Amino acid sequence: MLAIIRREYLERVRTKGFVISTLLIPLLMALVMVLPMLTMQSVDTRNTVGLIDPSGEYFAHLDAALSSQEDLHVSLIPLPVAGGDVASATASMQDQIRDESLDGGVVIGDDFIGTPKATYYSRSVSGSIVRDDLQPALDRVLRQARFARVGVPDSLHAFLSERVDWESLSVGDTGEATRRDEGGVMLLAFTLIMMLYMMVLVYGQQTLTAVIEEKSSRVVEVLLSSVPSSQLMFGKVVGIGGAGLTQVAIWTAAIFVMAGQGLSVGGLSFDASYLTPMILGSFMVFFLLGFLLFSMMYAGVGALCNTIQEAQPFATPIMMFVIIPMMLMTLVLRAPGSPLATVLSLIPMFSPILMFMRVCLASPPLWQVVLSWVLMSATIWLMSRAAGKLFRVGILMSGSAPNWATLVRTLRQPD
Repeated sequence: MLAIIRREYLERVRTKGFVISTLLIPLLMALVMVLPMLTMQSVDTRNTVGLIDPSGEYFAHLDAALSSQEDLHVSLIPLPVAGGDVASATASMQDQIRDESLDGGVVIGDDFIGTPKATYYSRSVSGSIVRDDLQPALDRVLRQARFARVGVPDSLHAFLSERVDWESLSVGDTGEATRRDEGGVMLLAFTLIMMLYMMVLVYGQQTLTAVIEEKSSRVVEVLLSSVPSSQLMFGKVVGIGGAGLTQVAIWTAAIFVMAGQGLSVGGLSFDASYLTPMILGSFMVFFLLGFLLFSMMYAGVGALCNTIQEAQPFATPIMMFVIIPMMLMTLVLRAPGSPLATVLSLIPMFSPILMFMRVCLASPPLWQVVLSWVLMSATIWLMSRAAGKLFRVGILMSGSAPNWATLVRTLRQPD
């Protein structure tokens, strides 16, 4: 079996496609993190925004509030409201936005203190950069105006406007509380889960193709005379999985490097401290067991079929076992320690994603993590026996394409 593992491993790691994809994925990950920062730096720091303020009272306060902000992207200019005709002023502002004389415009009401509504106009419905500057500035102007109306002294404005300094701490099994950044941990979890998803998608398909090709070669008869069919299937899957683990090891090292550089995505930072021994070790175990589990399922399908076209009806349900837990991640995110999340994460096909998500978010009891590994290992053993049986029977099959009845009938046959 070791010779089979070695052959399958070397066949893949020596290809140009393997080398290119191994190097390309970390580069793409770095680009995903670096490009948003470069884009933010290249954005015009002075988006010209017009303000329609019928009362004429708030422009100076709003401009001062904007000026006090760091990394400002807005240059505010007052727009005339002739005779108090807000509709005409708004129409004129929209013309200027359409002609690109203005990047955007804000309309506030006469009684902004009593009815604090602001309407933003721009050619883009998002305008997040401008909104992120304007909205807190408007909130600040509103608070100050209301404080002034009710006679609150200026010295109390900062005190009354202070926000809560929120900090999240995670209590481990030892009772020690450590700081956890939910956003950063979730970013890490999603990154590692997507790596698992891609590996199952890519190498699972490779396993399927390799088994079908093995069936069509004359070498298979010689191999089956030397090793049992179940060991042949296991050797092929482990060899292909070893190539996948090589890539994952390189990609994980790249994540460590990027974490050390303090890169971030969407304001969520990659911090090497999130990669605790428990998280990193769990990822490696879940990746290995998850890959073996799904690859065994793909190998079983390939063992029964003679062409890729015949295998598609059987391969599609396998992918559903990857897609469904990704759809259920919301349940785990909301309550990682709930009974429902616990039960779902112990289902062998769901464990690589849902249990690993729980490890990242809530540090579940160790026995639950170990139990999920045991259940996955038992399922892998059953799948390897089933794949070997399907391979042994599939070699002798000819004629019509296999169906689900053929699959069930073959699995029910005695060894």
